[in-house]
Amino acid sequence: MANQIRTIRQARGLSVDQLAERVGASRSKLYKLENGSQRLTDLWLNRLADALDAAPGDFLTAANPTIPVSHYISAAFSELDGFDMPGPVEQLSPPRRLSRPEDCLACEVYDDSCNDIYPKGSLIILRALPGLQKPLSLGDRIVVRHYVDTVRDGRIMEVLLGHLDRTITGDLVLLTRSSNRQIPSAVTIRRAPDVSHGLSDAQGRFRHADDAALPKYTPEPDDQAEIIGVVAMVIQTETAA
Repeated sequence: MANQIRTIRQARGLSVDQLAERVGASRSKLYKLENGSQRLTDLWLNRLADALDAAPGDFLTAANPTIPVSHYISAAFSELDGFDMPGPVEQLSPPRRLSRPEDCLACEVYDDSCNDIYPKGSLIILRALPGLQKPLSLGDRIVVRHYVDTVRDGRIMEVLLGHLDRTITGDLVLLTRSSNRQIPSAVTIRRAPDVSHGLSDAQGRFRHADDAALPKYTPEPDDQAEIIGVVAMVIQTETAA
């Protein structure tokens, strides 16, 4: 991830060896932190801030475009206080093969809620809905915010990863894949429209159930979950000791 560790270290007149000793790390570990190959977690941010008399957020500024890691992917029964990451938000350097990183955000898998797809600790880079170059389609791998009642309610129950699908009754759902049996196999995103409200309204919200593309999808107040984005890339990173 892009960071300003080297810049701040040099401004303090410290060598790599001197800073490594202050934070209790090896020389090679500190080099990895500076060049971005070692993930800069909250633990390292706080160690570096103490050692360099800086604020944790000072290390996360960068001149080049970065991708914010802003959410945890986790089930409703986890001990998380919230699913939005507290500031300063971690910033990833975009992988070279990732196009249009400015349209992306990232999430960290906090638990085993999608461990049949990605293990705990994975960083999931998402293409946010406004940045999609093609319509959402059934089968897309997506991340959703699942609400206690509806999007209008505003109380997030969990953030989950899975595949977009539709039931035989027309409900739009997220299909999860986890070895944890407490996690539902399907989470409703949007109930099928009530045709009693008129055929044109139903056609406006969903195309025919046989169609895979959802070109007009936008979150609605009565939805039970909100699609955050479509998985663009996954990064397996080294965790801090």
